[in-house]
Amino acid sequence: MSLHGTNGLTMDDIAKGMKMSKRTLYKLFPSKVCLFRVCLSDFANKIRGSVQQKQIRMDSSCMGHLFITVNGYLTLLHSMGKTLLLDIAEDDEYRSSFERENTFWLQQFIDILTHCKICGFLLPEVDTDRFAAELREAIYQSCLQGTPYIVQRMLNYMLLRGLFKMDGIRYIDEHLAFDKLNVCV
Repeated sequence: MSLHGTNGLTMDDIAKGMKMSKRTLYKLFPSKVCLFRVCLSDFANKIRGSVQQKQIRMDSSCMGHLFITVNGYLTLLHSMGKTLLLDIAEDDEYRSSFERENTFWLQQFIDILTHCKICGFLLPEVDTDRFAAELREAIYQSCLQGTPYIVQRMLNYMLLRGLFKMDGIRYIDEHLAFDKLNVCV
């Protein structure tokens, strides 16, 4: 689906790709929307699990968790691909499934930004709820426009850099130097 989007695939194509009969496919998934929901859920859960494992393994500050979370969302969108994201944006049924995923990531952004603010890294006037929503939307829109992954990671770092006090900025600069913008999350 990530290569062809939802509009570029029929249930016939999917059945062929899965090497099963259409009848079996329809027994498992009554519609393409149902199949999409299951695939999205499975794929998103793998990304979430990866993010969670990195957060546990790193045992780092809230700043480290912020970058892991933002990069996880970015990885999810880029893995889905521009074609699929555009198809989702145009169809109410697919969009409603994807909105649940967007809501999850928005809450993650709010929670981690709030934690960074409590830790004293963020500037006091930053509205974490508003910025989290704007950051999520900026990442999403940038993916819809086809912005390359590495360019988008740099943009995310720059956006986040503007919110933090000097200690936070130092962390971001060190993180950038250390990370070398590896594309694997």
